[in-house]
Amino acid sequence: MSVSTTQSVVRKQLCAMGCELFEIGVLRMDGRMLLRSGWSADQIDAALAWLRRENARGSQIFVRPHGAHALSLVDDLSAETLTRMMDSGFQPAVVVETSLDNFQVWLKHGQILSDRTFSTKVAKELARRFGGDPSSADWRHFGRLGGFTNQKPKRRLCSGLPPFVRLRQWEGRVYDAAEEFLRELKSLAEQAVSERASRVTSRPTANGNPVPSLSEFHHSARYDGDLHRADMAWALHAASLGLSEQQIRDEILHARDLSKKGRIQRQVNYAERTAIKAVTTVQPLR
Repeated sequence: MSVSTTQSVVRKQLCAMGCELFEIGVLRMDGRMLLRSGWSADQIDAALAWLRRENARGSQIFVRPHGAHALSLVDDLSAETLTRMMDSGFQPAVVVETSLDNFQVWLKHGQILSDRTFSTKVAKELARRFGGDPSSADWRHFGRLGGFTNQKPKRRLCSGLPPFVRLRQWEGRVYDAAEEFLRELKSLAEQAVSERASRVTSRPTANGNPVPSLSEFHHSARYDGDLHRADMAWALHAASLGLSEQQIRDEILHARDLSKKGRIQRQVNYAERTAIKAVTTVQPLR
C-alpha cells in the first residue's frame, strides 16, 4: 500500500471516529507496547512514516480514543453479523476488515459515556448481543488502524504475506438504535445499583448504622475513577460498621465487572484479599 493510500485510509478512519484526540499503540514483536497518548489526527498524520517503518518490522498498529468518548469497539465479527447489526439499527461508524472476512467495528453513541464502568457495560452488552470477542469489550480497548498490515502469524495469507487492515466503511454516523439502547442499559444499571444499595443498607451492623453502597464510593469524585481505591475505602468503612469478611467480599464481587482481574478465581481472590485486609485493619481499632 502506497504512502498516499495509507494516509488517505488513516484520515478517513480518524475522521469517522470523530474524536478530538487519540492514542496510538505500537505493539512490537517482543511484546513491548509503545504508547503515544493525546495525539490529534494531524499528529498521527505526521507520524505515518514512523508507523509504516514499525509496521514493516513486524509491529501491530492500533488506535483508540483518548479520554472519555462516545464510541464502543466490537471485535471479531463476520460479514453476516455485520448485516444483522445494521438491520437491527446498529449501523457502525467505522468498519475495519482486520483479516480475510474478519471485522471489527466502532459504534458511535451520539453522546460521551463519561462513566467508564457504564461504558464498559455498553461494550460488553454489544459483544454479547452480536457475538463479539468479550475480552475486547471495555471502555478503552484498542482497535486496528486501517492502512497497515496485520502481523499476527495466524492471519498470514496463503502467499505468506500479512494481510492489509482494510477500511470498509467510514460513515461516522450515530446508529439508529443508540438512544433506546443506552436508555435500556442505563435503566438496568440504575435498577442493579438500587437493588445492591437496598441489600447492603438493610444488613444489620454492630452499631445500627446503615452501610452506604459500594456504588456510592465508585462514583465519588474523591477516587477519580480509581475503582481499586474505592473498593478498599468502602471495605474499610463497611468493616468499621461491623460487616463480616464474607459480606464485604460478596459485595465487591457483585458491585462491578471484575473481568479485568482475570478468571473467576482471580476475581474471588481479589475480593477476599480486600475484605481480609479491611477487617484485619479495623479490628485492632474497635
